[in-house]
Amino acid sequence: MKKLFIIIVQFCLLVISSCVSSNKENKPVGGNYDENTMKSLVNPPKKTSFFLRRMIKIADKKAEKEMLTGRVLSWSSKIAISSGLLELYVEEGAATCLDERMIKILRIKISYTIPSPFALDINSWNYENFNITEEEIKGLQDINKIDSITSFSEKEKTALKYAHELSKTPISLNQKLLNDLRRLFSEKEIVTIAALTAKVNYWARLIEALRIKPAGYTDDPILQIDNYNTFNK
Repeated sequence: MKKLFIIIVQFCLLVISSCVSSNKENKPVGGNYDENTMKSLVNPPKKTSFFLRRMIKIADKKAEKEMLTGRVLSWSSKIAISSGLLELYVEEGAATCLDERMIKILRIKISYTIPSPFALDINSWNYENFNITEEEIKGLQDINKIDSITSFSEKEKTALKYAHELSKTPISLNQKLLNDLRRLFSEKEIVTIAALTAKVNYWARLIEALRIKPAGYTDDPILQIDNYNTFNK
């Protein structure tokens, strides 16, 4: 019954997303972008629909912070809602076939590969709770080679290499890596890892494009987030 209710709610979100109108202001923004004083490339709209405001409140509660991203995206209701649905569905799908630690190390690895300080900040938050060690963090940073870290399982090493290559430009996938994926993972798991990687890339690159700064989830020096800063360059 609970699952049916969730499906109905998600269907309603899709229907409403096609009905909610976006902000119709299409004038040039004007003025110069000042990285030192501005929180993002564009400010959030002064007014948003009741439905979007409710969605943003729900997202804030889940993130345990008031997040700027959803507010900026609300310039286009369809982009804001579809981005939220992407996050919801991919994370739900990942939870059905990948363990929490696998999902966590993949998110962190992808964030370092891009790199995105915002993504690193939020995706590495509370990494200790997932039994991720300092040595493993150095592997995710490419300070140490993934293969040299014995605490990573063979499946974790293979998934990390796959996500790393998918997050680079140009994408380069060698035959051995693809064979290892097929040997170690099911079809559903491979699709899920690929989709999770694409989802993290989507958010990280979108947030970087909008010049939204890290939300301040962690200041752990082990993560070296400042070394991956894309601002003031």
